[in-house]
Order: sequence, then C-alpha cells, then structure tokens
Amino acid sequence: MTGGQVLWHLPAFPFLDNSCTMAASTGVASRTSGSIYLAKKPLEYYNAAKVVMPMRRSTVFLLVVLLLFIAGCSSGPMQSQEGNVKVTLPARQQTVTFVKQTDGSWKGSVQATGSARAFEATVSWEATQQLSSDALTSLGQGSFMTSAGAPEFGTFDQTLMLVSAASGPAPDGKGTLRIFIASAKDGSQQDIVDIPLVLKSAP
Repeated sequence: MTGGQVLWHLPAFPFLDNSCTMAASTGVASRTSGSIYLAKKPLEYYNAAKVVMPMRRSTVFLLVVLLLFIAGCSSGPMQSQEGNVKVTLPARQQTVTFVKQTDGSWKGSVQATGSARAFEATVSWEATQQLSSDALTSLGQGSFMTSAGAPEFGTFDQTLMLVSAASGPAPDGKGTLRIFIASAKDGSQQDIVDIPLVLKSAP
C-alpha cells in the first residue's frame, strides 16, 4: 500500500518485461525496474487471444475431420445403394493401360474384387470411355459368378478384359467400370456401383 493506494503485482505477460505494479484505486500502472506500462491495447489483444485460440483449435479440428471424411470417401470398399454389391477393387481413379494390338484395337485389363448377394450368384459389368460430357463408347461388358448365391453374400475376384475398337478413338482420359446385378424380372440394372477409371494408351 502506497499513499492510501493498494498496489497489485500483475503476473508476467508476453508483452510485459518481468513485472508491473498497478494501483487499485486508480488503475494506473507504475513502472518498476525492467518493466513497461500496462497499456489498454495489449490487454485487449490478450483478451481477444483467449477467445480466438479456442476458435482456431475448433477450426483445425473440423478441418481434420473433413480431411478424414474425404479420405474415407476416396478409399475403401464401394457399396451399392441397396447394399447387395460391395467392390474393393479397382480403386477409384485407378489407371488402366491399353496396348495396341496388331489389328489396330486396344486392349487393357482391370481386376475386380468384392462381394455380392445376387440371384444365381451372377454379377454383371460394363466399361465405358467418356468421349465428351454426353458421349460414351463401350469398352466391353459381361458377367461372372460369385462364390455363393442369394440370400448369401458370395465373393468374386475377376480379371476383366477391356477392348477399344480400332475404329474408335485411342483409350485416353476418363472411363467408368460399372458393376451391377441384372434384375431376374426384366434385366434392368440394380445395385449399381460405378468406379471411375483413368484410361491410358501405351506409347
């Protein structure tokens, strides 16, 4: 206490040298050796920092969650909306390389693995190349058997041969492999899983 005033010793802050003494009755800071005046602006910055720092931590946390969600969407098994077809390979955006044949056509292959609950254990597929936003060309289609039929899930591991006709464009750019179950009633496509591919013709 000095001259009827109570002096407070404030803890050290990043913007203070050593310590600072403040008079309780006036709020005026007195300067001691090795210290600076406690200004209003630094206090405002300090209080703002206490609010901003938790916000920054929350923002970083949300960004991490978002990145993990995106990573989960771009990897792992793909599943049809109905849940009866699950594809583990090929991966999204997998590159499929085509080699030119002596007859001028192009051939490539892609491995398809996964599981399906399909009538008579039969799963169908088709592959296409995207020529433009509204134009596709076929790279092949077919079907294969799983290890068990419905109501059980059967596994599959197939190498699918993709062919681009000699009369068509070279297989470069975007492609899609569609794996689905053909309806036993009318042959319509059900349990569709579309896997985007990157097509590349070998030099």
